[in-house]
Amino acid sequence: MRAAITRTLVGAALCCAVAAAQDAMPSAAAVLRELQAGNDHHVAKQYQHPHQTAARQRELASNQHPHATVLTCADSRVPAEIILDQGLGDLFDVRVAGNVAGEAELASIEYAAVHLHTPLVVVMGHQKCGAVTAAAEGGEPEGHLPSLLGLIRPAVERARAQPGDLIDNAVRINVEEVVRQLRGSKPVLAPLVEGGTLTVVGAVYSLDTGKVTWLPDGQPKSGRPELPRESAPPVGSHGPKIN
Repeated sequence: MRAAITRTLVGAALCCAVAAAQDAMPSAAAVLRELQAGNDHHVAKQYQHPHQTAARQRELASNQHPHATVLTCADSRVPAEIILDQGLGDLFDVRVAGNVAGEAELASIEYAAVHLHTPLVVVMGHQKCGAVTAAAEGGEPEGHLPSLLGLIRPAVERARAQPGDLIDNAVRINVEEVVRQLRGSKPVLAPLVEGGTLTVVGAVYSLDTGKVTWLPDGQPKSGRPELPRESAPPVGSHGPKIN
């Protein structure tokens, strides 16, 4: 009983502290619209290259205020800053093969949420993911790979029961599972999500087209998250920049 009360108090304190700090931060919905517009730039190959000046570099030498955390694959073809047309200090990157959330990844995301006050976490998988493919193929992987692939295999097994391409389905399901994991992660992330100070969304990146498909809440399959989206600025005009 005492432990449950302590967890509740810790969660409430975290929510209050993060909410106070986020008064100066844009909302998760505003950040999401910024990232969606940035991906539109990437698809059209008409980048705005924000926040890549020498002045920005000097500004970040003493502090950082990223407006989103992106948990994505370590694959060299999936650099979040390019895919989402962001700059120095805009994203808190957490990269690992298969975009899974082990202890180290969870700790990094918690740090960004509590100490850097990022209002949005994006879990982004990608087409033709090598880690997901390896988990589906089975066999005896070398070194430390078995522990990583073990985190992906539940998604692969769920995908086997669905029609369509096994790897495409497993990539999507793996993102869905990690989103659910982060939303329910205690003692840090779950209270922030429940308190409305942290939003966690899923996405899948296409290597073929460069487009990010944003997964809605619930049991996502396709489309963009069900968050309000204002009209995006036309490609070639970056619009108001989130600082």
